[in-house]
Amino acid sequence: MASTTRDLTAIEPLLGRDLMLDYTLGGGFFEDADLASGRRPDTGQGVDLQVASGLDNLTQAIANRLKTRKGELAPIGHPDYGSRHHELIGQPNVDRTRNLIKLYILQALNTEPRIEKVLSVNVVPEHQPPRDSVRVEVQARVIGQETPLNLVLPFSLEVAL
Repeated sequence: MASTTRDLTAIEPLLGRDLMLDYTLGGGFFEDADLASGRRPDTGQGVDLQVASGLDNLTQAIANRLKTRKGELAPIGHPDYGSRHHELIGQPNVDRTRNLIKLYILQALNTEPRIEKVLSVNVVPEHQPPRDSVRVEVQARVIGQETPLNLVLPFSLEVAL
């Protein structure tokens, strides 16, 4: 059964609101973000910061959680926020590494209170034979939603110089 607009409206307060990020590359590449701006909705004139809400906010929040190294926000009081899969940069793109990426991402997603259940996480090489990048495919059930949220994130094992 597909979710209706009414269903989304009912759970929107649970999913929260935040400043919307504008990702340079788009298309699931959650890199190089800046604050999104646009015309003020009330008057259509002037420029203001945009707000992400509902599923858009949750998608952005999950991407931010997975793009943040665990412990990176400890100095501001969030020592458990983020993921450990960044520790695997420099490792070969083999089953063992991909399984550890999956484990670390599952651990990070289990700390997201708006996710009722992680249905699947698949980590697959983006090329054959495998090179330095993988694609992380996440499917999760959001609180109050029947339709799963699907998210695909690229991850590079390449050491940046």
